[in-house]
Amino acid sequence: MRRYLVTILVITALIVISGLSLGFQNIRLGGFERISDNPLGLKLGLDLQGGSHLVYKASLEDALGNPLQPTKDQMDSLRRIIDRRVNETGLGEPIIQLIGEDRLLVQLPGVSDTARAKRIIGETARLEFKHRQVDVPVPVELKADSIQSISIGEFPETVTGEDGELTEVTENPLADLPTSSTELEQIVSTSTSQELIETEEPSSSSKIDSDFLEISFLVIELNDESAEILDSVIQRMIESTLFYASGLKSQYTINRLQVSIIGGNEVRTVELPVQLVARVPDTNTFAMALITATGEPIASSIDKTNELFGPELGFELVEVIGAIDEDVGLTGDDLSRAYAGTHQTTGMPIVNLEFNAQGAKKFGELTRDLLNTEDRLAIFLDEEELIAPGVNQVITGGSAYIEGRDFTPDRARDIAQLLEAGRLPVPIELIQERDVDAILGADSLRKSVIAGSIGLLLVILFMALYYRIPGLIAGVALILYVAFLLTVFKLIPVTLTLSGVAAVILSVGMAVDANILIFERMKDELRSGRTLLTSINVGFNRAWPAIRDSNVSTLITCAILFWFADTLGASIVQGFAATLAIGVLISMFSAIVVSRTLLRLVATLGISRRIHWFVPVGKKFLPKGSI
Repeated sequence: MRRYLVTILVITALIVISGLSLGFQNIRLGGFERISDNPLGLKLGLDLQGGSHLVYKASLEDALGNPLQPTKDQMDSLRRIIDRRVNETGLGEPIIQLIGEDRLLVQLPGVSDTARAKRIIGETARLEFKHRQVDVPVPVELKADSIQSISIGEFPETVTGEDGELTEVTENPLADLPTSSTELEQIVSTSTSQELIETEEPSSSSKIDSDFLEISFLVIELNDESAEILDSVIQRMIESTLFYASGLKSQYTINRLQVSIIGGNEVRTVELPVQLVARVPDTNTFAMALITATGEPIASSIDKTNELFGPELGFELVEVIGAIDEDVGLTGDDLSRAYAGTHQTTGMPIVNLEFNAQGAKKFGELTRDLLNTEDRLAIFLDEEELIAPGVNQVITGGSAYIEGRDFTPDRARDIAQLLEAGRLPVPIELIQERDVDAILGADSLRKSVIAGSIGLLLVILFMALYYRIPGLIAGVALILYVAFLLTVFKLIPVTLTLSGVAAVILSVGMAVDANILIFERMKDELRSGRTLLTSINVGFNRAWPAIRDSNVSTLITCAILFWFADTLGASIVQGFAATLAIGVLISMFSAIVVSRTLLRLVATLGISRRIHWFVPVGKKFLPKGSI
């Protein structure tokens, strides 16, 4: 018993893993997920689930109309582009693979809208080049009679309510505003700068010599209409800051509020990020911290700020929009080619762009507009920003390159491939289309399960009736084999198709075939007078060469079928070959390890003395004296 302990523990562990995997329909462990709609959580192909089967052929021609063979790079690019398009639209879990040298297979299980699938696959992605205007000033129009009051002081502790009486402010949105010059400078510099650079420590001469800064607030009260206008500006500032912080937008999208204070002979303009502007809750009163671009108050105290401007105050508000993308009519149709390369002088990775004649003209005009400005060339693919480089010269020849400090060869190649996704690298034509109705798929699945269950039960019944106790053990091993096989299908995962189900049923018979060879060899050893345990060991050893050779031959056949199916585009045959190969490997484990270990365990029990229970012929051909 002890000598089989390790094997028993391995089999037990596999049984537990299989039970847990198949017992839960959906599995989520960290980043590992297996989610499906069917009870066992298996990934079903379109012939069991319903869906669309499409085969495309690349159709390249030369100037004379003669067919050309696409390159491997072109076909790889085609597969990546279509895979990206289909995945982004959420059309099921696509199976997209190359077939031979010029064909592409697209299978969409669960997708009934074939017309939409064909339209998405055949369409060109929308690649757009836009003029990104940076820091665009937009005046906030407030009517003069909309201002109820204006003052400079602390954040208001009380406000005038609708009934005309003072109401205490219980919530201060700017209560956590820093009071040190360094912290304030950090807020201002990281929120208003156009480049993501490390903030240098300002010189001591530029700071107000104080450990505590008394911040002055411009407090204004507006009527309802103007309050809503200013509040919408603040909300846009909040949204742009959130996008910036989460990395969803470019570094140029932060909006700020530019406040010009007019008093006496003094005019001061400050640019405030959203952290320094707030609306007093449930009121039309707004407070704006008067902080300069270096992170310092306009004056060291509220009194000095009031002295600076005097009693008569005025103000102007301008919303500084971080970026506005203007359509200039330059699209992917104007781009001839995009590819990764290296700079001839520096050797750094770059992305090369080549435009056609019409695109070269548009691109030249765009670069002329961008030159000597902070504006950018924003490139979008299906409305998703890829990159927004600057321009350092006018480019009229139609060829340009993009470089960046963070460029690596992989990043340059990825950007080039995404730019290429704006158009298919080779024209394609649909040469094969097959739709499977969802109801037909469900019916096929139901019939497959019934056929597999009946076949399994008949095999177990035959083995038990003919081979007796070894047959029962073979039945247990067969059930474990099916559980292990389904677990592998779920965890890899394997897309189970109708042909795959046929391969599973076939592999069940092959798993039994190994047991039959073993039991027949055992019978011969028992006839010769050997003990049961010796007969089991000798029977397995002598049956192994035949089992090995037959299974290796099957695996070779599976490899040949898989290769030809991959070349000819017969995905049904390919699925059959792959599923059968997995089944054969697991059946070898089931027969050689599981059945052998269980038989050895039974041989150590008292039942092993009844030798005639272990052979199909009973006592007739056993040596005299055998029980």
